[in-house]
Amino acid sequence: MDVSYISAEMSDDFERAVWLGAERDVSVIAVRSPLWGTALEDLTAAELQRARQVLTDHGVRAGMLLSPVGKCDIEDDAIVARHGEILRRTIAVAHALETNRIRVFPFRSPDPVPYDETGLREYGERIVERWTPWLDLASEAGITVCFEWVGTTLALTCAQIRRVIDALGAPEHVGVIWEIDVSAQAGESPDVGYPHIRGLIRDVHIKRFGEGATRGEYATALGLLRADSYQGPLTVEHWGEERETVEGIVQLRELLNE
Repeated sequence: MDVSYISAEMSDDFERAVWLGAERDVSVIAVRSPLWGTALEDLTAAELQRARQVLTDHGVRAGMLLSPVGKCDIEDDAIVARHGEILRRTIAVAHALETNRIRVFPFRSPDPVPYDETGLREYGERIVERWTPWLDLASEAGITVCFEWVGTTLALTCAQIRRVIDALGAPEHVGVIWEIDVSAQAGESPDVGYPHIRGLIRDVHIKRFGEGATRGEYATALGLLRADSYQGPLTVEHWGEERETVEGIVQLRELLNE
């Protein structure tokens, strides 16, 4: 398992963000906007070449590209169309940065309330309708899309995201980012959630211990992953800015060592 972090949470200056991780023996990072003040999908060819050179110079590779695709109102045609264009452009970025994984979301209802009834039953068919052409686009480009869930998306737990993936036909190029904290806040413990996404996990987000999921729950999750020989990233998320993100890396490594 590789300890990772999110570039923009370390620094808006992509070169500094990569260097700080490389100094701490991090070999893979999740890339999220902004990079040098520019949204990921808006990077020019020259900026992408610069970003790739930064990664090469520091011996670091790009892991998940953290797009916002699908983190929007499922009934807003205009914004959904815009997210489809963001996906198309992010696929080009993925090719340029030599990764094949893009983070996406299972949409929001028009008026989401955090951790309220998700509306998954109401909008299940709509999710399939919206996501099917995007999944076809990703498949043709050799991209794996990885669903993340937050407190306002139409899925809040591992069990619910599995329902979404199964409704989409469980394509081979669809995975998940295990959101242990979000699931815990929605009432699903790691041991209950994990069987629903076993074999689908492409990244794991590790938030501050105890603000949602406890340190013990993270330890349980890491034990389950280790037992199944998971070899992907464990990504420090939302610890704070540079100093806090570095502290997250330290604490995550301590937990792994234990």
